Amino acid sequence: MTPDNTVSKRVTPNGTIPNGATNGSLRNTTSAQSSSNTHAMNGKISRSNGSVSSLSNGATNGVILNGEIKNGKMKENVKEMGDSSKIKANQLKSYQRAIFTALFLGYACYTYNRKSASYATPTLLAAGLVTTNTVGVISSCQNMAYAVSKFLGGVLSDKISARLLFSFGLLLSGAATLLFSRTEDPMVWAVLWAVNGFAQGCGWPSCAKLLKKWFSPANFGTWWSVLTASSNLSGTLSPFLAAYIIISHGWSASLVFAGLVSLVMAVAALLTIVDDPELANLPSPALPVDAPASSFVSAMETGGFFGGILAGVLTDRIASKVKVQANVRLLVAAAFMCACCAGLYVLSFVLTPASSQVVVSGVGAVLGASMFGPISIYGIVASESFPAHLSGTAHAFVALAANVGAVLAGWPLSRVARVWSWRGVLLLLQALTAASALLIVTTPRLHITTKAKKD
Repeated sequence: MTPDNTVSKRVTPNGTIPNGATNGSLRNTTSAQSSSNTHAMNGKISRSNGSVSSLSNGATNGVILNGEIKNGKMKENVKEMGDSSKIKANQLKSYQRAIFTALFLGYACYTYNRKSASYATPTLLAAGLVTTNTVGVISSCQNMAYAVSKFLGGVLSDKISARLLFSFGLLLSGAATLLFSRTEDPMVWAVLWAVNGFAQGCGWPSCAKLLKKWFSPANFGTWWSVLTASSNLSGTLSPFLAAYIIISHGWSASLVFAGLVSLVMAVAALLTIVDDPELANLPSPALPVDAPASSFVSAMETGGFFGGILAGVLTDRIASKVKVQANVRLLVAAAFMCACCAGLYVLSFVLTPASSQVVVSGVGAVLGASMFGPISIYGIVASESFPAHLSGTAHAFVALAANVGAVLAGWPLSRVARVWSWRGVLLLLQALTAASALLIVTTPRLHITTKAKKD
């Protein structure tokens, strides 16, 4: 018994009972206990599992909580990024407004300085300080220097800071105007006005470069047209301002005022303008186009200068030799517009990014000449087609039509570009140019000159 008990005691803890009822009962008991213990253990395990599960759930909840915290941080980061984008967008708009204002006022000062001596010319002639020939020499010196610097300004704007070029040109122009007011030597005036004309060429190429950097291509035409209007606004208001100053304080004071305004504006432009949005840590609103456009624009301006002169010379010579039942000047304008149409075609379908810069500039010069030539002719025809006492009104109507065209060249054309691309814009311009030339050629009786009627 004792050994059995010993065995049973010894075996029982192992949960194995040898043969026998007693052993069986013991086994059952042990089994019961074991099952009980097992249940208890299961209970414990379950409780343990529960605690583990609760821990794991807690851990999981902790992970989820951490995940939620991380997600919250991510949401906060996204929100901060959104706020940062809005801040950047607002900063970009502020820079755009400031830079465009500086360009608008600065280019208006360029125009004011360019014409400031001509406003004082009647007074200088009346005082005997200059003669008509001297005035012509001074004007020619300025125009020739201006024609050369228009092209050089475009090239320089691609090589150096447009901000520095714009400010330096305005500074040099203002300084030349101030010095002009301090002397009465005609030779010095001619030299100073050549310097003024040379400084003028720094203006528009810099404007074109900065507009391209700071404004979206979708709105580029609109901003271009509005900036161009600054010259018209200056040309409208500056004669009245100059006349008031000349009457009140003399011709010298008028030039002093124009020069000082330009010097102040040059400093303001230097402090306000930034060459590139990246320099201000701002996103660029322009498309990443590597090829510069300023040389082409300068070539157009240079071609326009010579085209306007050529148009006047050609129409005078042809009108004196050719007798037709039509206005010869308008026929010459139609020829210029045909050349413009051809230039637009080359620009649309012939030129490629691999084209030589010399070829591109040549096309720009042809386009500038063929566009500015008709502008000069239309003004001449408007003045000739009406009696002398109505010539000013006639010219005003033509100028109004030109301003309407400038407005239409802004936002409406940018909308066309958005729908049809810029090639579509060029095709539209070709069609309009060809239609205008065709209208002139097919309606000769509508533009017969007064002289032809008398003959």
